[in-house]
Formats: sequence, structure tokens, C-alpha cells
Amino acid sequence: MRGMGRDFNFLLFARAVSIIGDQAALIALIFMVKEYGSWSTAALLGGTGVAMIMTSAWVGKLIDRQSVKKVIIVTSLVQSLICLALINSNLYAVLILNLFLGAGQAIVIAATGAWTPSLVEKEQLGKAFGQMQVVLSIASLAGYGIGGVLVGKFGVSAALLLDAISFLLLIPLLMVMKKDRIGNPEVDKDGKMKGGFKIVWQNPSLRAIVISMTAFVTALMIFNPLEVYLTTEILGAGPAGYGVINMVWAGSIAVGSLLITKLMKPEWGQSKPVIISFVAVGFSMVAIGYAPNLIFLAIALFICGIIVAGFNIFIGPLIVKNSIESELGRVNATVGAMSAAGSAIGTGLGGLLGHLLPIRFVIAMAGVLAASSLIFTGKKLLAAEKK
Repeated sequence: MRGMGRDFNFLLFARAVSIIGDQAALIALIFMVKEYGSWSTAALLGGTGVAMIMTSAWVGKLIDRQSVKKVIIVTSLVQSLICLALINSNLYAVLILNLFLGAGQAIVIAATGAWTPSLVEKEQLGKAFGQMQVVLSIASLAGYGIGGVLVGKFGVSAALLLDAISFLLLIPLLMVMKKDRIGNPEVDKDGKMKGGFKIVWQNPSLRAIVISMTAFVTALMIFNPLEVYLTTEILGAGPAGYGVINMVWAGSIAVGSLLITKLMKPEWGQSKPVIISFVAVGFSMVAIGYAPNLIFLAIALFICGIIVAGFNIFIGPLIVKNSIESELGRVNATVGAMSAAGSAIGTGLGGLLGHLLPIRFVIAMAGVLAASSLIFTGKKLLAAEKK
């Protein structure tokens, strides 16, 4: 993390602490609702996406109008209280409170995306986003492991308490940061700000980026409900093998983030790596769909994970490059909402198509979808590099 500056390192550490707590809490919440049936688990997991979509317009305007530091501090305090309230909640209270946690996550994600360009030099932005993904990937792995141990040995309350504490720990970390981002947005004669969706749609480059990204996320999420059937029923893995396959995927994101961050050069730009990611993921998903055995599947998943890590690293600076600084909060909130929408649509499509068509075929067609969106947006993505 050398060369990025003290404040960026503090923000990076704060996000890692938060992610560890969030993932541990997610394990706890799943165990709190799973006994009520698959609908409750689906409602829980889908709640975050729903909250991000519903609050995106408000979140973006909040971040572009207020001090980002104060917004995250207040959000962290509120999320800590929500985690404590979850400890003694029933099913419906858990599902409702989870929506508020999702809104809080939307605020933090959009705020971090808007704040980061203010904390690092412009030429270091790509590496900053790369380092962010490296740390968050490792934090996610740690959070899942810690959450599993806490829930298994001490119950769900321990994991929720850890998440509450993690939010409180963010406050002193954020308070010692010197740089802030205080919004100064343009408003119309009635004092109203332009909405994030309008900003994105009126900007050809941002529009192409968001359409491509949404299609990409949709394609990836089609695989999400089908991977367990491919791994276990088609390729014959047991519980241990299924666990290893999932570890390979999670590890590939972390390894890919680290490698790409170390190797990336300014002359690569952002548009070309993003376009290459679409095509490469498409091919790798076809390979995943028709994997003849578990070893081949693990290799294909590992390659796909590295490519996805690259996409995540390069798409962030490309969005920043094509945005006005005072509008970054609204742009990032809109990007987050569209990504959540793509995730929900993809998961639903995967579940539906997996019942109607052969699973291998559906996964392979998801790969074709990932690459085919370039037919409509490829030229605009290349043009986005020139801004």
C-alpha cells in the first residue's frame, strides 16, 4: 500500500474491518432464517439488492451534498445499532432490518467510490482500486471463516456482536483521516439536484459502461443458482468437493486482484482491459458449462475469477474518468443499483432457465451473453478511454 497515502490506507483498513464484520453477520443471518424455508433465505439475500435499488437516488444525492466522512460515520453508528437489534429479532424483523443494513452498504460503497479519487493521485487511481479489491477479497474470505466459527461455537449473537463492534471501530479510523470530500453539486433554480440515472443516461460513455456492466453481472449471476447442481449432481462432487470449488472461486478473485495490481501499467488504459474481460469471461463460462470433470472445472473457475478481478479493477477508474467529480456520488449509487438489478435478474433467470433447459447449456449461453453486449456498446467503451 506504499505510495497511496495515509488517508487512503486508513480508508482501506476501515473497509476491510467492515467487510469482515458484514460477512460474519451474513452467516449468522442465514442461520437465523434458513429454518423457515428457501423463501426466507432468498428474501434475506435479495434484500440487500432491493435496498440498493430503492435507495440509490437518495444515496447519491446525499453523498454529493454532504461531507463523505460524516455520512459514513453516522451510517456506521446506525448500522451498529441495527446489528445489536438483530440479536433478539424474529424472522420478519430480521428481513426488515436487513433492508436497512443493505441501505447502509449502498451508502458506504457509493461513498467509498466517490471519496477514493480525492485521496490518491490521478495516475495512481487504477492501482488504488486494485488494492481496494485485493484487501476486500481477503477480508471477505476471513469474514466467512470467522463467521462460521463464531456461529458454530457461540451462536448467531456472537457474529452479530462482532459486526456491531466492527462498525464502531470504523468511527475513530475515519475521524483521524485529514482529507474529506464535501459535496458542492450544481442545482437548478428550484434548488434540486440532477438524479443519478439522468446523469448516466445523458452521458454516452457512462451509459455504455453501465449497460455493459449490467449485462456482465447478469450473465455471471445466471451461473449462481446453477453452480451447485453442476458441481454435485453433474460432476459428482460431495460436500467437501463443493466447498473446495467455492474456495477456488473466492481465492481466484483475491489472487487475480493481487497479480493484476502488481502488473498493471498506465499504458494499458481501462477500456481495452474491460472489453477483453467480456470476451475472456464469455469463453471461460462456456468452458465451465461443459467442464468434463472437477479438475477442469476448478481450473476454468480460477481463470474466470482472475478475469472478473481485472474487470472490477479497471471499471472503477473508467467510471471516474467519465464522470464530473461533483456527480460521483450519484453516479456510483446508480452503478451500484444497476449492478444489484443485474444480479437479481441473472439469479432469477438462472433459476428459471435451469428448470427448462440443460444446465450446461444455460451456463454456456450465459457466457455468450457476457460477450455479446459488446456488439451494442464496444465502440462507446473504446471512446470512453479518450475522455
